[in-house]
Amino acid sequence: MAAGLSGQKIPKEYGQTAPFFRLAALVVDLICRGASDLQHSDHRISVPPCAVISAWMANGYASAHLCNITALLGAAYAFGSNVWLLRYGPRMYAVCCKESTWLGKEAFSAIQAACFPEYFALQSGSCILALGGAPSSWAKLLMTIATMLALVNQLVLGPRTAQLMVKLYDTSTGSADQPLLDGSSDVKKTFGMVHGISMLLDLLNLFAVFAYLCMVAG
Repeated sequence: MAAGLSGQKIPKEYGQTAPFFRLAALVVDLICRGASDLQHSDHRISVPPCAVISAWMANGYASAHLCNITALLGAAYAFGSNVWLLRYGPRMYAVCCKESTWLGKEAFSAIQAACFPEYFALQSGSCILALGGAPSSWAKLLMTIATMLALVNQLVLGPRTAQLMVKLYDTSTGSADQPLLDGSSDVKKTFGMVHGISMLLDLLNLFAVFAYLCMVAG
């Protein structure tokens, strides 16, 4: 057994991609029905309330005070949640590896897979809200970049990482460290690449939001 592994198989439910899109819909989107939908329930218009509120503020329908509050709260959440992940994620990983007899890397990956759909959805929503309250064109540019990075993680990299993570620890072909964790596995290489890109986007999002906060505070 490779170091840090418990040998347990991660339930397939943690590799499902549906939670990423479902939570994005619940947190970022609102399904609105028109009068015709009363008779034709298949006709639905998807309206993202965060984007609606953001556009509402950006077009001057909210007071400058309310825009500032929303912008700061949205950016603060995006920044704080990102810092928490980057700081305490490695700490949780180290503890799970150390206590591999009853936790292991599998437990850490399962916890991440369970939390990431909501994490990315809230991060995307908070960035969209902060975008609407941006006080200048440069601030809007920074938050637009942060929003796009968060959405890529939410809708592309996050779901793909969850799928690969389950395959990475699949014990159906043998022990948990063979063959998928032997360093030559295509699954491991693909997982490392996708996860690495996701972490890079997280860092870029962190820098963009930090720059935004500095600009708004100034």
